[in-house]
Amino acid sequence: MPIPGYKILTKDGLKGPYQKSSILKAITSAVIPLNARLLDLATGKYLSAAELVGEQSEARRPPRPLEQYDPDVTMPMREDPPPAKAPPSPPDDSNELKLG
Repeated sequence: MPIPGYKILTKDGLKGPYQKSSILKAITSAVIPLNARLLDLATGKYLSAAELVGEQSEARRPPRPLEQYDPDVTMPMREDPPPAKAPPSPPDDSNELKLG
């Protein structure tokens, strides 16, 4: 039978085991951050403290495509900037009166 409980991954290694209720209490009292990694001893898999309390961390949530909300949505194409204005041409002095 698998061991119920969790171990907390720290920079010094795994600490524990702790019961779920103890970890939840430590999370709500800000002793354990929501991004802490926990080893589920029953499954042998790691999860975040946020996942244990039923929340999903923003950093781990994959982005949702717009089509999921509305299949007719398309991303607008970025407009190209207007072409740069040509530098002014030199004045035409062919009809200018020349002295000399």
